[in-house]
Amino acid sequence: MRKLAAVIVCTLVLNACAILQTGDDRTIFQHDQEKKLAMAIKLQNEGKLTAALELLIALCAERRAPGVTDEALFRLSLLYLGNGQDMDKESLQLAQHTIERLRKEFPSSSWARMAAPLAELLTTTAELRRQNQNLKNQNQGLTKENQALTKETQALTKETQELRQNIEKLKRLDLELEQKRK
Repeated sequence: MRKLAAVIVCTLVLNACAILQTGDDRTIFQHDQEKKLAMAIKLQNEGKLTAALELLIALCAERRAPGVTDEALFRLSLLYLGNGQDMDKESLQLAQHTIERLRKEFPSSSWARMAAPLAELLTTTAELRRQNQNLKNQNQGLTKENQALTKETQALTKETQELRQNIEKLKRLDLELEQKRK
């Protein structure tokens, strides 16, 4: 895995250092970008998600290539989300940022249109997470309040029992006094 990542990084560094000639610059650049995207897709399909993620990040950091960068941004946002079960706040934010970049830089792209429902879902998910956190905080507050009320109830119950015992003692004393008077 590390060897593959090192090869990818070396390839990216060498490609970044290469000087493209004018005229066919766009064609060469576009072809190079397409190769990198194809490699990232292959790595993703093989389950080498870390290497695919690194390659897509590098690809998205390079000069924009319509038809390539937009797909790379879409795929990158999906990789940030992982399998959806262990999605943390940072992954959610990275995915949202990547989709927003896709929609901003490539508004007419089919990938941007496909990302629209995902962006809405991520926004809803983020809002639900905030609401869930607020509910957890409220629950903790209510739990503490409940504990305090339980302690207070126990104290009042004890006090009530003591008062009942005192009343019973007073009743007995009163009966004894009446019997002594007679």
